Amino acid sequence: MKKDQLYISMWMFGCCMILSLFVHAQSTIVKKGARYDTIIQKHITKSPAKPVSKPVAKPAPKAEIVIPVPEYINQPYFYNNDSNQVIKLENATAQMVTRKKTFGLKGAKQVLTMDGSSSRIRFTAKKEIDFIIKTSGDVIDLTSYIKLYQFVPADQKREVTVNAKEGLLADKDESKGKLVNFSVKMISKDNYMIQLTGQPEAGEYGFVWVKNMELKEFTVYSFGIDWKTNN
Repeated sequence: MKKDQLYISMWMFGCCMILSLFVHAQSTIVKKGARYDTIIQKHITKSPAKPVSKPVAKPAPKAEIVIPVPEYINQPYFYNNDSNQVIKLENATAQMVTRKKTFGLKGAKQVLTMDGSSSRIRFTAKKEIDFIIKTSGDVIDLTSYIKLYQFVPADQKREVTVNAKEGLLADKDESKGKLVNFSVKMISKDNYMIQLTGQPEAGEYGFVWVKNMELKEFTVYSFGIDWKTNN
């Protein structure tokens, strides 16, 4: 019996020693900070990131269109907007003819007449028709030097009445052809664009350089319009 009590006392003493060593070891580890069962991390609230604004893409600048310069001066060229080209008009020679009616009693007319009832240069697409002209540099008002006439076909010729003078007797005959209005815009030094005012009707047309109206012969830069006949 005493021997059993001795074993029990020794076992309890051993347990106490083991427990004491375990507690001492735990307190030593906590003091040294070598390891922790629970890791506590400080929570830092971050402000939301601002969206990065992308630079606005600028449209690429359009390439500047350089309008070609006609080869010859004082000659209107048709300007093709689609191909950016200038095209020569047909050159024809017109005679200035004075016609008197009834010995002048019904007045007199100055008529420009040229051979051929139509021009080889034709416009069939219904759109704006522009022209380019290069001058010699001494032109002040281009509209006073060059005129655009609508000619009328007559007996295998094209004619337009330029001037008419009334006589003592009334004349019911209408003047042939008419003057066509246009506007002029400078596009570069000594180069101008001629734009027709309104939509021209079908017919025969021609530019005439009228700087000297005393001449008997004039060069006409002619063209024809057919679009109404295609409708």
